Amino acid sequence: MDEAGCGPWAGPVVAAAVILRTPSLPVRIDDSKRLTSAQRARAFQVILEHAEVGFGIVCAQEIDRENILRAAHAAMEQAVLELPRTPDLILVDGRFPLTPPHPCWPIVRGDQRSYVIGCASIMAKVLRDGLMEFYHRLAPRYAFNRHKGYGTALHSERLRALGPSLFHRRSFRPVADAILAEAGKMVSDTAPSNTHPAFDGAA
Repeated sequence: MDEAGCGPWAGPVVAAAVILRTPSLPVRIDDSKRLTSAQRARAFQVILEHAEVGFGIVCAQEIDRENILRAAHAAMEQAVLELPRTPDLILVDGRFPLTPPHPCWPIVRGDQRSYVIGCASIMAKVLRDGLMEFYHRLAPRYAFNRHKGYGTALHSERLRALGPSLFHRRSFRPVADAILAEAGKMVSDTAPSNTHPAFDGAA
């Protein structure tokens, strides 16, 4: 199991759980960040054909209500429940295991060290990127199709210019700062002028 989307300022966190039916696949499997988008898309289809896969998705609003760690764990719990059978042991990328009753073995850099976690990394990344492409069609001015919600210079510029969208994580500092800046601008725009229209200050 692995997740995608803990760090971005916008969009959901997505988890994928994978049970392979074969020990190897006819595509490159690696940490999803080390593959091209075309390699990930091809691997996604092949994994679907040769594995049992469960997904979990937690939206930005729930991330704000809980926190990103709890949200990621909730997505992982959903992914396990989506599997057609209960695994005997869950290998999960990262330092923190899932809560009982799931037997779990956390592996740091697991997406690079475990073949099946690498598969889960690809599945989570491709699904999340697809969701961000969909959000782009709903809110095209934010360019979610380009930065996928991560904190790039382009995303920062659009966030400052437009304020946060429904898909932004308002508990994340850059988004919270944009909300404060937008509120300050609104106060400034509506504040009464100190100069009376009939008096220009000249003595």
